[in-house]
Amino acid sequence: MIDNLILGIDPGYDRVGWAIGQDDRRRPKLLDLGLIQTDKDETIFARYQQIDYELTRVIKHYHPTEVAIEKLYFAKNVKTAIRVAEARGLMLQIFLQVGLAIFEYDPTKIKQVVTGNGQADKRAIAKMVKIQLGANEKINDDALDAAACYLTHVILRDNLSH
Repeated sequence: MIDNLILGIDPGYDRVGWAIGQDDRRRPKLLDLGLIQTDKDETIFARYQQIDYELTRVIKHYHPTEVAIEKLYFAKNVKTAIRVAEARGLMLQIFLQVGLAIFEYDPTKIKQVVTGNGQADKRAIAKMVKIQLGANEKINDDALDAAACYLTHVILRDNLSH
C-alpha cells in the first residue's frame, strides 16, 4: 500500500470520473483512473447504490487519505443539477464515513491551475493533464476531469486548509 494517496473525483449520477495519484508536488504521479457508468435503465436509487458500491471498492482498494472533488456549477437543467447534487452528497457521505480529508475545487479554479486559463476548453485541459501526468492514451472525459481535480489539489495543497 502506498502512503498519502489522493482521490480525484468528477461527480455525477450518470458518470463519475475518478483518479488516484500520489501526493508529490515535485512530480505528481497518476496511478490509476476510471469511470463509474451507471445504468440508465435503472431507477435513480439503484444508480446511487451502484455509485456507492463502486466508489467504496476504489477507496478500499487504494486507501487514499484525501479526496479532491469538483464543486457543482450552475446548470440550466434543474433536474440534472438536483440529481448531480444528490449523487455528490452521497459521495461526500462515503468520504466522511471512511475519514478522508475533503477538498473542493471550483471548475474555473481547476482550469486556471491546470492550464493557466480559467476559461480553458476541454481540449486544453486534456492536453495539459496528459503532459503534466505523463498520460498519452485516450482517457474518458470524466476520468480526465477527475485527474485534473487531483492535479489541482497536488499543486495547491500546501496553501490549503480543510
